[in-house]
Amino acid sequence: MTAIPRYGARVIPNTEQTISAMRAAGQLVDGPHIAQFEEAFAARMGSNYAVATSYGRMAFYHLLQALQLPKGSEIILPALTFWVIPELARVAGLKPVFADVDPRLFTLDPCAFERAITSRTSAVVPTHLYGLPCDIERIVGIARRHGLAVIEDCAHALGAEWRGRPVGTLGDAGFFSFQLLKPLNTYGGGMAVTNNPGVAARLMNAVAAERRPREADVLRRLQLGRVQRIAIRPSVFSASLFPVMWAASWVKATPDVYLWEKIRSLDPLLRKSEAGRAVFMTSGAARKHTPFWGSYAVTKAALESLVLTYAAECEGSNVKANLFSPGPLRTRMRARAMPGEDPNTLEPPEAVTPLIVEMLSASYAKNGALNLYQRTGSSAS
Repeated sequence: MTAIPRYGARVIPNTEQTISAMRAAGQLVDGPHIAQFEEAFAARMGSNYAVATSYGRMAFYHLLQALQLPKGSEIILPALTFWVIPELARVAGLKPVFADVDPRLFTLDPCAFERAITSRTSAVVPTHLYGLPCDIERIVGIARRHGLAVIEDCAHALGAEWRGRPVGTLGDAGFFSFQLLKPLNTYGGGMAVTNNPGVAARLMNAVAAERRPREADVLRRLQLGRVQRIAIRPSVFSASLFPVMWAASWVKATPDVYLWEKIRSLDPLLRKSEAGRAVFMTSGAARKHTPFWGSYAVTKAALESLVLTYAAECEGSNVKANLFSPGPLRTRMRARAMPGEDPNTLEPPEAVTPLIVEMLSASYAKNGALNLYQRTGSSAS
C-alpha cells in the first residue's frame, strides 16, 4: 500500500446559500423545512416515520424511552462501539452488556449476541460500521425468537443496504447521525426511524420537549464546522496537523486525543450550550404558577434549600437558573406564564420536583454554572 486512504467532510450543494435563505426567512432554527426533511428521509428509507433530533445520540436516547424497555433490564451492545451508546443506555436505566464482534467485519457477531442473552435481556443494538451492514438478518431472527427489541445504530451507514433494504429499517427502529464526518453532514443533528406508530408518537413528544437552540448557537456551530472542514482538507492537513502527529509518533505521544470528546458520565443528561453552560431537560405536569423574580447571595451549602424553595413555587413551569462561581452564588430564577395566559390569574403549584435539585446540585459541582429549563405543556416519554 502506497497511501493511507482518508476522506474529508462532505457538504450538500449550495450549503451557504441555503443557510442564508433560511436565516433571511427567520427559519434557521425551526421551520417547515424540518418536516420536509423528515418526510424525504422517511421516503428514502422506506420507513413510515422519521423524526429529526438535536443529536444522533439523542435519537438513540429517545428511542430507548419510546420503546418502553423495562428499567433495569439488559441491553446488548457490540464490544466495538462509541462510548456514548452504552453510557446513554445506562442513563436510560438499562444495563449495558457487551458481546464480541466478528473479526472479519468488526460488527456484532450473531453467535456472541445469542450467548449474551439472559432472562433479563430486553434489547440489542447492532451497529452498521464504516458503511458496512452487520449480519442484521441473523441478529433480527435471534432477537425475534427471544422477544427482544432491535435498535439499529446506523450513524456510520446511511445509504447502506442489506439485500436491497436500507439499514435502519430491518429492526424495530434505527438512528442516524449527521455530524461533520458522517455520510450526510448537516453540521450536527440526528434522525430516528421506525414503522411503529406508538413509538413514533412517543419520539415526537420527547423531541418536542427539547429546548430549541438560539440562532447564535446555530451560527456558531456552522462556523466551527467551516473551520473543521478547512482543517481536514488534504492540502491543509498535510501542512498543519500531519507534521505535528508525525513528530509525536516518534516519541509515542498522542496529541490527537485532544481532538475527541472526553469520556464522562452523562447522568444527569445534559446538553452543552455554545456559551459553555450546561442545559438540562426535564418535564412535569403543566401546573399554573405565580410569576416572581428573586435574587439572593448564597453559599454552596445553601444551594439545595434555595432551589427547593424556588422549585416548589415553579413546579411544571419554565424555570431558568444561572449559578455563578466562584465565591458565594448569586442565583436568579424567573418563572414565566404560558403564552396566552394571564399571569395575574395563575395559581401556585402544590409540590416540588426533586429531580431539579438533583440536577442543579450535580451540574454545579461539575461545571460551576448552568441553565436549567423545565418545559410545560408536554410530558417526556
